[in-house]
Amino acid sequence: MKTLHKSVVALALSAAMGLVSPYAALAADFVTKQHGVTVSVPEILSITGDVTNFTLSFTGYAKTGDESDTKTVTYTVQSNNMRQADGAAAVNANLDVLFDSMDFLADVGTYTKTSGNTELAESASGFVKIGATNTAIAKKANTIAGSDGKLLNGQIPITYKVKATGDVPTGSYSKQLFVTLTTI
Repeated sequence: MKTLHKSVVALALSAAMGLVSPYAALAADFVTKQHGVTVSVPEILSITGDVTNFTLSFTGYAKTGDESDTKTVTYTVQSNNMRQADGAAAVNANLDVLFDSMDFLADVGTYTKTSGNTELAESASGFVKIGATNTAIAKKANTIAGSDGKLLNGQIPITYKVKATGDVPTGSYSKQLFVTLTTI
């Protein structure tokens, strides 16, 4: 009896001190652990073309005003952080060095959206002269009202040709073309 009395007194003292909750038997069916969760999404900025190098050809004698054939390159573009304002430049093009007696021209086609909440549109209609410094050829074009327009995923075709600005002698003339997808 003394042992039982000591156990009851110990239990009563524990309950009084808050060590044993009167609801302990009810709460013993589960316990919860809280976690802080962070989701990290890496920034994506990518432009790839379906062609690596290409040749533009004249059909014969190249005199002032003559134009070469055309070549269309389809670019796949992706970005999850298009920060520039709607209507600002999104695709720029430039040559490392200009062609002698020829203008290099580019014409942006219709953007095809795969997903996202922004698109691209041509900066100016028709063929645009590409120089040795960045020339804006496509601009950001938000299509979902009220969106932040930061998610870009789709394809855009760009057609290229050269136009003779003088008589062009026979030969092959190689330059580097840079097509840049920008987010600022």
